[in-house]
Amino acid sequence: MFALSFLSIVWLIIGIVNCVILGFRMTPFSAIDILLAKNALQISSKYLSFFEMVLIAVGIVLLVVAFVIMWIKLPKDKEKKNYLKNLCAIAIITVFTVGLTKIGVSTKLLSNNFENLGYAYQNYGFAYCFSNSIIDRGISKPSDYSEETMAAIKKQIDSKMNEDNAAKENEKTPNIIMVQLESFFDINNVKGLSFSEQPIPNWVKLKENYSHGFLTVPSVGAGTANTEFEILTGMNTDYFGAGEYPYKTVLSSTPTESLSTVLKQQGYSTAAIHNNDGTFYNRNTVYANLGFDSFTPIEYMYNLTYNPLNWVKDENLTGVIKSSLDATKNQDFVFTVSVQGHGRYPSTQIDSTQKIQVSGNDDNKAALEYYTNQINEMDTFVGDLIKMIESRKEPTVLILYGDHLPTLGLTDEDLTNKDLFQTEYVMWDNIGLSNETKDLNANELNNYVFDRLQLKKGIIQTAEELYSSSSDYTDKMKLIEYDLLYGNQYLLDSTSTFTTSDMKMGYKDISVESVSQTGEDIIVKGSNFNEFSKVLINDSSVTTEYVDENTLKVTATELKDKDKISVGQYGDDNIELGQCDNYEYSTQSTK
Repeated sequence: MFALSFLSIVWLIIGIVNCVILGFRMTPFSAIDILLAKNALQISSKYLSFFEMVLIAVGIVLLVVAFVIMWIKLPKDKEKKNYLKNLCAIAIITVFTVGLTKIGVSTKLLSNNFENLGYAYQNYGFAYCFSNSIIDRGISKPSDYSEETMAAIKKQIDSKMNEDNAAKENEKTPNIIMVQLESFFDINNVKGLSFSEQPIPNWVKLKENYSHGFLTVPSVGAGTANTEFEILTGMNTDYFGAGEYPYKTVLSSTPTESLSTVLKQQGYSTAAIHNNDGTFYNRNTVYANLGFDSFTPIEYMYNLTYNPLNWVKDENLTGVIKSSLDATKNQDFVFTVSVQGHGRYPSTQIDSTQKIQVSGNDDNKAALEYYTNQINEMDTFVGDLIKMIESRKEPTVLILYGDHLPTLGLTDEDLTNKDLFQTEYVMWDNIGLSNETKDLNANELNNYVFDRLQLKKGIIQTAEELYSSSSDYTDKMKLIEYDLLYGNQYLLDSTSTFTTSDMKMGYKDISVESVSQTGEDIIVKGSNFNEFSKVLINDSSVTTEYVDENTLKVTATELKDKDKISVGQYGDDNIELGQCDNYEYSTQSTK
């Protein structure tokens, strides 16, 4: 009785969680979301009120109490159990379930490949899709995967790569800056809306004068990291498990080819920037596995400004991008992920300074006006970024694109382009590229950029070009992705394996220059501290007061001779992202 009640309640809870999640995004709840629990807690205050969080906490406590009471009170089966009979019953049910599922898949009544998770849940039901997401992880091994198969593919790729790259000997290639704009799209594409002024004038002007097009992305309302994954690697998330985030699974431990690794082979310095927590989606680990030289999250930024939902504004990124460009002498690849446009969009007005009014949808007016004013500020950031780039007078290509549409209750029919999975991209340049209009999938964008700039390509890019028109394109690309991420890496030479980079955190060096103690107060002097800095004494962090960029203060700790003092950077999850060199404290130097 307890087991039946327990399982029933668990499924009820999972269903409720799915209902709640669909209120915040358009992608249903899947097993992979459990791995995102830590990230969800980091941003919970931006989605839930204090009262709602208290209700959830109370509900969890009551649920635990209910389980304990059921365990104590519900009648126990006192008959002697026939374990052999029970095991046989379980085995029969398992075989029957698996067999029926395989028959359903083979007859196409069911599917185990969910290209659109939302539609799959509608077509096949929540229980089937969620259960499938528990066991469906990574890229399944293709039936024809073997050393011989991959050797034949490698021969074709190597031949194509050598032939194409021999003709690409550019003496001077431009800086490449990519900016992934959170939840950004051209809201002028929503039917029936009108605005008191043009919300995104810079974006509209860019589309008139530079290469652009629609960009088909893997998700709606969430899934930033999967768009990012496809852009950076050229790989397709369709081959992975249902709702899977490779950043949370394979890329957390496996180095692989990316735009960063390919461009570094051509003399580029590579930097990643994100105005949000460095550990979100495991970026502090993933970016190193993608070969980046440096990563600057908010924990290494200064003088931050925030929007009404407490997301860091995108205007903060311009100076960081400039500093990353200025820090090197050679060409740069700077990959930037913005956050300002993030939800949860309010149901009532929360910002009295909003300047743009929206009409045409009174039911969702507050959310639409908040979102419109946020992307207006993001559009201003785009204009300021271009002005900064122009002032540097270096050959540069800037690719801007939205990661996914926002959760605003839109449907395909609400859009002029009739596709919720399409954002847009724009490719600004100061090197005289011709203006083209071309629609792309997210995993095709980096190949398109390389084609326009005549850059040497990597394995995935070459394979995409080689097999894109082939009838077995999907089979070939799945084999290649499996080999690079999960297989024996037959496609790589012994000298060209990918390794985790020695990635530097931040664009400024943090240092401790002196330590003094007066009574119970320890004053740490140095450079480039911020609100995320914590003092470590003998590698243990202590409560720290930020005074200014050169001063930190610790109270109620007595230092001893030869204590090691350093400063580390910590986000809201209290995970250390890095620390500076140790400073050895001497009682003699303070006398």
